Amino acid sequence: MRVLLTGIPSYLQRTVAGVSGSEVRHRPYFDEVRTKKDLIDQVRKIANTGNYLIGEGAAHALRGHDVTYVPFWHLANSRNSNDVYARFNEEFDICVFASANLLRPGYSADLEAEVFEKLKMPVVVMGIGIQRREGLKEKLPAGTLKFLDVLKKKESFFLTRGYFTAEFLREQGMKSVRPTGCPSLFFAPNEMKRSLTALANPELATAQKIAFGGYLGSVADTIVDAHALLKPDSVASYVVQDEVVAYNLSLPGEDDVPVYDRASGRITGQTEYKHSEKWQRKHELLVFFDTNHWRSWVSSRDLCFGRRFHGCIIGMQAGVPSLMIAVDDRMREMLEFIGFPYMEAAIWNREADRKAYLANFLSKIDSQAVIDRYSACEANFRTALAHVGL
Repeated sequence: MRVLLTGIPSYLQRTVAGVSGSEVRHRPYFDEVRTKKDLIDQVRKIANTGNYLIGEGAAHALRGHDVTYVPFWHLANSRNSNDVYARFNEEFDICVFASANLLRPGYSADLEAEVFEKLKMPVVVMGIGIQRREGLKEKLPAGTLKFLDVLKKKESFFLTRGYFTAEFLREQGMKSVRPTGCPSLFFAPNEMKRSLTALANPELATAQKIAFGGYLGSVADTIVDAHALLKPDSVASYVVQDEVVAYNLSLPGEDDVPVYDRASGRITGQTEYKHSEKWQRKHELLVFFDTNHWRSWVSSRDLCFGRRFHGCIIGMQAGVPSLMIAVDDRMREMLEFIGFPYMEAAIWNREADRKAYLANFLSKIDSQAVIDRYSACEANFRTALAHVGL
């Protein structure tokens, strides 16, 4: 099948040199990331480096087909060109749209509505989810309602991140809806199972090589976690995803100041953010623009821990035990669907002896039951793809 893949990209989009009509040109290298401007620009292009796992998972799920990734910005910029869309409609059999938190009050999917109205082919919306579910039906922007109306009138398939999103879309009149989870969950199933097996180990509560993730620049939660779990002479390793564009983690100095070492992934420049003065441990900040580089680094850790879904999924893809702290509806929907062990932030945050609590939590994990649930979800994902010919 000839597949037009668009939406959230893998890290390989960084090689796109340009698009003309339906032809995508790639250069044989990535843009260099060295200066403050380089780093911020690269994060801004993807909005959140965790998104690379979504695009990568979607593309990986389509292997075996004739797949072309077309940047969504090109589809949007070309929406007034009937000739360009005539070529798309002639050269592709189906469109797969990799998505995430598309259903949310603060985002209006006007461009998506226009693009999919012009594509005369079946559309698979993969990984769609809800953000801030309370009162969502009344708060959805007009553009998103139009987007749903467009897809309701054509052959479309929704593969959702969880049950709540599936139920919501059915209420909106969508006919083919199936909860499958985020596509990133099924990129490396063998490693995911190895990670889940290794997680049922209370001794991980004393691990010192931990990959932390959270919201530096907004709250001090990760700093508190590092202090609770690490010895005074250990180094806290924190992976940045979108903090430099969304959570006020700033890099002082001029745009051309070198701030990044691409070999290690480490931010070498000075940083400023709320609560930074609370650190009582040595710490390093890292950011990755290549998922293979990220997996390679995280494979050297003993544990991934924190409040970022994809910051832990990348660890699981490398076979490293990973435990998430659920902070919002997005994470809960994905975690409850897939059945991974997780801790509620409200409970974890008030624990006086977090190390003991963590050890007790890990000791009670039934790894075989968790793996059985994961295997069933993986089979469900493959079946859903086969149902639409993928």
